[in-house]
Amino acid sequence: MKKHTTFAVSALSLALFSALSYGEQAQQNDELETIIVSGEALSLPNQVITDAKQPRQPLPAHDGADYLKTIPGFSMVRKGGASGDPVFRGMAASRLTILNDGNLLFGGCSSRMDPPTAYLSPQSFDQIRVIKGPQSVLHLPANATVLFERNSYQLSESGFTTDTSLTLASAGRREINTDMTLGNTSGFVRVNAAKAKADNYKDGEGNEINSHYDRWSANAELAWTPDADSLLMLSLGSSDGEAAYADRTMDGSLFDRRQLSLKGRKDNLADWLTRLEGQLYFNHVDHVMDNYSLRDFTPSMMMPTPAAMNPDRYNRGGRIQADLAFGKLQAKVGLDASQNTHRNRMSMNQPMMPYQDKPYVEDGRFEQWGLFTELSYAYSDNLSLHGGVRLDDWQAKDSRMSLRKTMMMTIPNPSYGQKRSDTLTSGFVRMEQQSDNQTWYAGIGRAARFPDYWELLGNNRGGENSASAFNTEAEITHQLDIGWIRNWQDIRLSLSGYYADISDFILLDKHNPMLPETVRNIDAHTFGGEASLTWQVTTQWRVESSLAVSRGSNDSDNVALAQQPPVELRLSTAYQWQDWQLGALWRLVQRQDKVAQNQGTIVGLDTLPTAGFGVLSANAMWQPNSQWQVSLGIDNLLDKQYQEYLSKSAADIPGYVVSGRVHEPGRTLWAKVDYRF
Repeated sequence: MKKHTTFAVSALSLALFSALSYGEQAQQNDELETIIVSGEALSLPNQVITDAKQPRQPLPAHDGADYLKTIPGFSMVRKGGASGDPVFRGMAASRLTILNDGNLLFGGCSSRMDPPTAYLSPQSFDQIRVIKGPQSVLHLPANATVLFERNSYQLSESGFTTDTSLTLASAGRREINTDMTLGNTSGFVRVNAAKAKADNYKDGEGNEINSHYDRWSANAELAWTPDADSLLMLSLGSSDGEAAYADRTMDGSLFDRRQLSLKGRKDNLADWLTRLEGQLYFNHVDHVMDNYSLRDFTPSMMMPTPAAMNPDRYNRGGRIQADLAFGKLQAKVGLDASQNTHRNRMSMNQPMMPYQDKPYVEDGRFEQWGLFTELSYAYSDNLSLHGGVRLDDWQAKDSRMSLRKTMMMTIPNPSYGQKRSDTLTSGFVRMEQQSDNQTWYAGIGRAARFPDYWELLGNNRGGENSASAFNTEAEITHQLDIGWIRNWQDIRLSLSGYYADISDFILLDKHNPMLPETVRNIDAHTFGGEASLTWQVTTQWRVESSLAVSRGSNDSDNVALAQQPPVELRLSTAYQWQDWQLGALWRLVQRQDKVAQNQGTIVGLDTLPTAGFGVLSANAMWQPNSQWQVSLGIDNLLDKQYQEYLSKSAADIPGYVVSGRVHEPGRTLWAKVDYRF
């Protein structure tokens, strides 16, 4: 009864806003930007493109996962105030290919304390592009591809531009981002920098959550553009910081990232060769987790002394791609490669035996070579066919001599020194039809995914028939993606749906709370989709909504597939008056009782059902001119106490209240000022 009442009140509120709008005759400012609240609809068939610099509600944290969760279909595994794991349609980790301006980036922590998005400051990028489903072969095969991208082109004139923002919010949050470019038609220098800091937030009942963080990042690009068709660019990046966690007995005291990239591009080499581009990159992640730097050390039976672990990962790679045109047929052909090495060192008695004095020990390495071809054929002015095929050769080596199953038990590794290799084929075919006011598409894709470090080696997990999970099979997804985009005079509707059949889905089972999980292959299927609706009721009032549904089944065990988010509906409205905009967002999440207890993936396990909830937020924006923009907001206006289904279970940390999953922030006030010159 309560759920139906909530939905009824939401619909009534939006109807009232719409009715009132007909009496308003205020002048609309067409240049006024908006606060993104309901998330972006499809920009292109099967793609969502968003401006990462645009303010949005709820106010995201400084990292990539928190930004992605504002896009319909995305969720986040909360662990504290930062460094959550992004989840799309119930898929996470290497089931999502995440690229940092063309660079593959992997974290170092075997317990996912530092997913790739933890090292990304979204506002330093020009756009975030999401390709839904296995509908491209230009990058590693995955259930979705997320591209954090910066624009690189020849400047039209000499000059200096800057885009700077300052954010202040509850829980002592302070964040500054700046993006500056200086150059002329021959080249440019671009510098991005970000600094973010926050204290522990409080949940809806006023309980403090161990969640403070202090992070910074910087990136510099030096580009040579002798003409409009040429680019040679060197990029340097670095970041570091610390973050407290509410879901474990350790915090992250070091997140050191160093990155180097060289990119080149040449356009219009011939009538049939429209572009030739290549990139080389190198990055190193150095991570430290400990139980004493960011919290008061409390001895326990499991950890009687201060302890620390220091994993790192070297990653290098590159790609080359040629764009070809033969009349109605266009093609992209190329190859890519990557190699990464993971090492670790640790101390269970930091005062007596510091980890800094110990040598790194390699535990595994991965190599990949890929060949790809992607084709587009314009069958007619309105109908086009797209397809591609990709071949990946993978090699992995297990360098672990022993497996640490518990703090007190270490056993020999049965797969020590073993190497494995797989040649995997992925591909897709898609049809698109476009007219003046609508687009529809339908595509079938195959993604053959090699198991990642965390599934084969991480946390010393075992397989069904071995103490080591190193011989886990590759995961094969066959997926149907369909969609429809329709524009009327004042209404825009976008629908996207999917059905996936997954062979050898890599599942984790927790049989014993004292031992690592067991990794095994199962058969599964998933289905669902997203819908977005925008209605410009009048020149001043706009109504938006989005719906995301994700369902899955573990066919081998005949139970629900673990780690599937509940149904989520977002309803929002905005009123524009001269250089002001006022808006509200009501986020409604259904109860999740489809639980596969103690099963899951490397980012989390199912535990208990969660109740449904509704969270109301409000915002305002003032844009006095094209240079200045001020955004204000109150997230969780009613100070609701709630937990997200995918979030991690709270750890027993002295001085903090423990209750189920990590709680979400309570009422949060925020202000953001943007300056563009």
